[in-house]
Amino acid sequence: MKRFTLLMAAIICLATSALAQVSENQTLSNTLWKQGIARCAHYTAYAKGFAKRSDEMVARFPQGYTLDDLNDVYGNQGQKWEKIYNEFKKEEDKAGSIADLKDLVSAQIWKLVEPDFNAFITDHPDMMKDLPAQPEEKQAEGENANEEQQTAQEESAPAVADGAKTSLPSCPVNLPLWLSILGALLGLWALLTALSNRGKVKEMQRAFARELERTNANLQEFSTDTADRIKALSIRMTGKPSYADDLAVADEAPAEEEPEIVEEEVEPAEDVAEEPAEDAVEAVAGEPAEEGAEGADEDIDVEEPVEAAAEEEEVMNLFMSKPDENDDFTRVSNDYEPGNSIYVLTSFDGKRGEFEVIDKPEVHRYALMMPAENLIRACSGNAIQIPSGTRIVTDRPGEAEFIDGKWHVVVKAIIHYEN
Repeated sequence: MKRFTLLMAAIICLATSALAQVSENQTLSNTLWKQGIARCAHYTAYAKGFAKRSDEMVARFPQGYTLDDLNDVYGNQGQKWEKIYNEFKKEEDKAGSIADLKDLVSAQIWKLVEPDFNAFITDHPDMMKDLPAQPEEKQAEGENANEEQQTAQEESAPAVADGAKTSLPSCPVNLPLWLSILGALLGLWALLTALSNRGKVKEMQRAFARELERTNANLQEFSTDTADRIKALSIRMTGKPSYADDLAVADEAPAEEEPEIVEEEVEPAEDVAEEPAEDAVEAVAGEPAEEGAEGADEDIDVEEPVEAAAEEEEVMNLFMSKPDENDDFTRVSNDYEPGNSIYVLTSFDGKRGEFEVIDKPEVHRYALMMPAENLIRACSGNAIQIPSGTRIVTDRPGEAEFIDGKWHVVVKAIIHYEN
């Protein structure tokens, strides 16, 4: 957008410059031509050091002045003015354009003539017509000069007529100035538009980037969650025991071993109970039953701590580092290792378990340094690749399975950030 606007501004400037150049070559009317000749003569005399100021000339000749008017003003200057007068008098009766006027004087003098001439045209738009007739006294003074030029005019009349036929239509001499001003304004407008659009485009790019990043995060979360569910479903369909089934088997295992433990421990209890049974003939009949009941209670009390100890030994907490590209935890330890441990896994059978991010500030700082490597492969959540807090909260533990000697991520944990 910026380049297109600048290109249009350049084209407009070139077009207006070309129009201005064409208008400078258009033939002026007879009245304007004489006004231009008079101003060229006036500023030539001004450069010689004996001309009057332009404001004095405007006050004296409000409707403009010709070369004969200047002769009345500077006629007392002698040969200095006479030379200038004769030089421009030769050009007064010729037809020409602004470019022709410019060629009659030097570049320094034209810098003075051009603004004065344009201001005159702006103040006197009716000068496209011939000027009013001069007073009779001034006409009489110029008759002699006109008679001298009459012959030359008659000789050059055919050539002037031929040139007038092929020349372009006359136009106001200030048209190039207005076209240049218009081109400059259009170029300035194009530049300002480009600068303002540049800020808007950058803001739109930033907003689009944020929206795209948010959309990518949501898509990634959806894809990872779907992949985890598909992986878990695939594992269940292949016949491998689920995490719930493993827990059920672990709970039933001690119940099957109870009869064996009871039988082994009851046998010595029966041997011990034989002696009281023989003495029961001589003793009271209720005493052995009481001793047997006490022995049974003792056996039950022994079994309870054995079962509790077995359950305590089955619970296993492992501290693990980040997963690799295959979703396998790279480093597993029984103890917490600062700088390495990020997750803690709890397992009851050593085959499957649940893991979550360790709730320690130093672990959160370490994990958030590179969330793409430390968290993305084992966790999912809303835009977790962009840290928006200093604390990691596990909303739902993940699931891992011990396969080929490695703990493999089956279902990712769901986390979010807090300050």
